[in-house]
Amino acid sequence: MSDWKKAVPLIALASAALALLLFNVLEWVHLMPGVQAAREAVIIDSAFDNVVRVTVVIFAVVVAIILYTVVFFRAGPDQGEGADFDASPGKMVEVVWLAASCVLTFGLAAYGSEEFLHLRHDSHAELDVQVKAAQWSWEFFYPAQNVNAAELILPKGKRARIAITSEDVVHALWVPAFRLKQDALPGRVTTLYVTPTVTGEYDIVCAELCGLDHSVMRGKVLVVEPEEFEAKLKGEAW
Repeated sequence: MSDWKKAVPLIALASAALALLLFNVLEWVHLMPGVQAAREAVIIDSAFDNVVRVTVVIFAVVVAIILYTVVFFRAGPDQGEGADFDASPGKMVEVVWLAASCVLTFGLAAYGSEEFLHLRHDSHAELDVQVKAAQWSWEFFYPAQNVNAAELILPKGKRARIAITSEDVVHALWVPAFRLKQDALPGRVTTLYVTPTVTGEYDIVCAELCGLDHSVMRGKVLVVEPEEFEAKLKGEAW
């Protein structure tokens, strides 16, 4: 057994090396690919990355515990199967593990709630847009301008309040570049807040199975400079 005890530093070193390797791999592959086209995308990606980092550390610790258990608590050749085993020290391990799990769970919940409030706490908006979903298309209406548009047009740097509803079944408006998704429900209005930060054209995808042509229920978001917004909106009006 003394020979195996010498392996403890190697096990700890291997776990640390594994965690470091996974950290570098995650940084290299970019788990959330694509442009961050809105302030909300930065917040969501940051929260996602932090949760993954915590998960990597937990994974490395669990691997170390498994290796430790395999090495130090295996039955010897003279013990055979069903040998007497003193499990009393394990009670403290269970208590510590349970306490750590509770702290971690509630800690992540608190962190996630704080990030969620960052997305929702400010109901102030500089632009209102009404979105109506129907099998299998999107309609966009700008009440202040009294304009219907074929695409969702948003000015860069302006916080927009998007009110979403559905004419028929449940849909979901998802803009991957914004990292935001909101259900469109028949007879109800749901609200999405977004502050675009990068000009360009981005996809709208229906993220809720809504019928035969669900896969082709797509649209476009155009993020333009503020001074171009009114002219672009008139050009897309119908």
